[in-house]
Amino acid sequence: MTSSPPAGATARPAAALGALTARALGTCARTPSLLLTPLFTSAFFLVIYEAQLSAVAGTATPGGRYVDLVLPLCLLTTAFTGGATAGQLLVRDLTSGYHARLWLTPVPRWTLLAAPVLAGIAVLTAQAAALTGLGVLLGAEPAAGPGALAALVGATVLLGTGFLLLAAAVGLHTGNTAAVGSVTLVFFPLSFFTATFVPRDLLDGWMGTAADLNPLTPPLEALRGLLALDWPEQTPWPGAAVTAVILVLGAVAARLALVRRTRTGV
Repeated sequence: MTSSPPAGATARPAAALGALTARALGTCARTPSLLLTPLFTSAFFLVIYEAQLSAVAGTATPGGRYVDLVLPLCLLTTAFTGGATAGQLLVRDLTSGYHARLWLTPVPRWTLLAAPVLAGIAVLTAQAAALTGLGVLLGAEPAAGPGALAALVGATVLLGTGFLLLAAAVGLHTGNTAAVGSVTLVFFPLSFFTATFVPRDLLDGWMGTAADLNPLTPPLEALRGLLALDWPEQTPWPGAAVTAVILVLGAVAARLALVRRTRTGV
């Protein structure tokens, strides 16, 4: 069991959180796999999908721009691949012993979890913004105007925050990099059992049923709606509900992992 800090010792939560978040961001900047790999992977697929499939499936998409269909898919992929960042940061600190040393200080326990999550949110925001910018260069043009692009980035980050919390919970609970990666492995195959390459209304048979049951379909459709529809026509509520569920599950899992780690030590 790890020793507790001296009685009466205190630390300012805001200062501790700021310092730990800055350190986590510095780690991301020095670790290309955390910062660039999710972005480059999604950007690669965006360019390939647009180049190879736009001539075939572009006429079936609103406005005839296939990039409007695949950009949200690539943003969705970025949300759960980039979401592993918080878990990876926690595992690094656990295995290096840094986390154990912090545990002996009066730093509030919740900041040890919140800092990598906040760093992950900052990284995910940059990744989503860069990918959206690439989509604009490839011809993406939201029907609701430029404000929809900001909403697209914000929705991606909100969804990704749920995955960040889930990954942080796994990393804090297991201290294992492979276990953190399993969060991505669970959701990545699901992205192929939805309306991946064509609009949802073109799917039928068992694939249409799979798309209807897939929890990633509502968020994906909400992201696509931000590009294809004007503001009065938006129907984001099913996607928002799924996002809220993921956020709540992630927050509960992270809280339980932190309580367990507090009780058993590091």
